[in-house]
Amino acid sequence: MNQITKQAPSVFTKWYRGHLRAASEGVHMPLLTPYSSLFTVITLAICFYLPLVMWTLWQNFAEVEQQWQGKGSMAVFLKKGLDAKELTALQHDLNDRKLIAQVTVVDKDTIKEKLNDDPQLNQVIEIISSYDLPDQILIQPNPNATPEQLQTLAQSLQLRPDIDYVSFDAEWFTQLKTITQAFYYLMQASIVVFLVIILVFLSHSIGSEVASHKKEISLKKLLGATPGQIRRRFLYGGVYYGLLSALFAIFLLHGTLWYLEKPILDLSQSFGQNITLRTPFMHEWLIFGLLATLISWFGARVSASNHIAKL
Repeated sequence: MNQITKQAPSVFTKWYRGHLRAASEGVHMPLLTPYSSLFTVITLAICFYLPLVMWTLWQNFAEVEQQWQGKGSMAVFLKKGLDAKELTALQHDLNDRKLIAQVTVVDKDTIKEKLNDDPQLNQVIEIISSYDLPDQILIQPNPNATPEQLQTLAQSLQLRPDIDYVSFDAEWFTQLKTITQAFYYLMQASIVVFLVIILVFLSHSIGSEVASHKKEISLKKLLGATPGQIRRRFLYGGVYYGLLSALFAIFLLHGTLWYLEKPILDLSQSFGQNITLRTPFMHEWLIFGLLATLISWFGARVSASNHIAKL
């Protein structure tokens, strides 16, 4: 009589079942202590929210900086009578210089339109309307260029026979570059500080979870479970904490930008500009969610490994 033999599951099947069971246990782990888990999610969300705010403000500031760069650009006023061929040759010569990022030719009609659109200058536009304004070239400096290099460039351009005058505000360029660097370093410092806080807080939270399952973990060790198998549920718990914290941080960011929208708009309009804060794009949200999940997973892994090894 033939006897039915049961085939042992494959390695992949064991791996899949183990992770599926660990994922289910990881979901239920925060539900066992709902108030403590809620406090953990809120604290992690705040830690993710603050770097997210700094990064979002940096992105908005970078876009506003491009508008301000016009005030830190170099204006080259051309002599009258230049034909199209001479103007093209001058433009090509400027484009070939490493200190120059962009060259834009602006004719006198465009200059008058911009002056007329400026609320602070439209009252005097009639006085200068009869004056034959010269054509000019706006030079966008390379971000890596120093004020001293640009000042030397302005002096060399001033000697050209086809250029009448070169205007460059080195002080404004220096101030703008200093503000940009300070804001960038502040953003980096805040991200590093709050990442450390996240890892420390996760270590405490996951350590408490491991301690509450001390007897269960000891039993699994006696049954031959490896540290990786025991650690899986806590890793999935860290992933869920990261996802929930990221969602809550996004909610806080939307609330912050909504609250700041009108004051910033009023402030920008007082300077003759119209600035609105934009929220990150969808792919940026996905990157943030992935980073928050990976950071929480890494914190949970380090903490769980240390605490389980001590049991």
